Amino acid sequence: MPFAVLKDFHPMIGYDLHIPWPIGSPAPLPAPVPYVCFHLLCGWKGTYQRAISHSTSWGALVQKGSDIGPGIPHIGMLSYLLPLDILFSASKSYWGTTEYKAEGKPAAVCIIPFACINLNLNCGTPFPMRPGIVIAFNTHYAGMTWGDFFHGLLSFGIDWALQWLFNKLLGKFSDKIANRFLNAAMTKAAAKDLLRGTVKQKVINQLAREMAAANRARADAFLKIFPAFMRPSREAANPILNNAVGAVSGFLFGGPLGMDANGAFGWWTPGGATTNGAQDYLNNHVVDEFGKRPEPPPQPPPAPRRPPTIGPAPPPVCRP
Repeated sequence: MPFAVLKDFHPMIGYDLHIPWPIGSPAPLPAPVPYVCFHLLCGWKGTYQRAISHSTSWGALVQKGSDIGPGIPHIGMLSYLLPLDILFSASKSYWGTTEYKAEGKPAAVCIIPFACINLNLNCGTPFPMRPGIVIAFNTHYAGMTWGDFFHGLLSFGIDWALQWLFNKLLGKFSDKIANRFLNAAMTKAAAKDLLRGTVKQKVINQLAREMAAANRARADAFLKIFPAFMRPSREAANPILNNAVGAVSGFLFGGPLGMDANGAFGWWTPGGATTNGAQDYLNNHVVDEFGKRPEPPPQPPPAPRRPPTIGPAPPPVCRP
């Protein structure tokens, strides 16, 4: 069956889910809301993978595993967190054909034959939940085997699982940091609950007031690093810190989707190394589409032994 080959000018349209912090609200919403996102497969020409030798008047050929990269525009609810969502956005193409390689890598193709439509793995909060739709309006097609299909499906699934795991771990890490250093909602009553049983009853009120005051002072000091419009209340301090820690941790830890130190600066990151290792193993030419190493080719038979040859007899010697 023919599958449309992806070019760098093909558009991607998505309906991603992100948790917003509405302008003027004291804290982010508890659940994600949809944002319409769109871009060309070439993105801002920073992270996408193309075959330069296969560039024509109809655009450059996109390679399997290419990511549109950071900076994908999102349209939806205005949010304090929207710049971070755009900065760390991503959209990757996972299906390719081994019958048509471009500079040693499979050419990226649409997963849906004849329809010229592909499904990209897009970013999302707290994990990717909706794919991006790529429209490939061209007449350049290539064949794809069932092995290519399952190879792309496995690549898609591995990156989705890794991104889900990284987001889950980083979310818990962010919560722990935020709750450890800043609990802006603490009141005198909450402080008394923490102190009860550890101090004498006659001094618990005084110590609770001091603990709550110190907590408020830490919140005020932390909020001073943000613009005034992002300081609506002390209750917003924890969400601010949580998202800030999550963004920085995700950049340094790395992962399959979004901007990270591995892709942006070439630094080693645990998430980037895990993702690259898994995908490189799948893309290795000595590993088939099911993840098994093929049997080594049989050794050629030894050359047949040639029988010894006997030369002509020497001429007779004449004696006088």
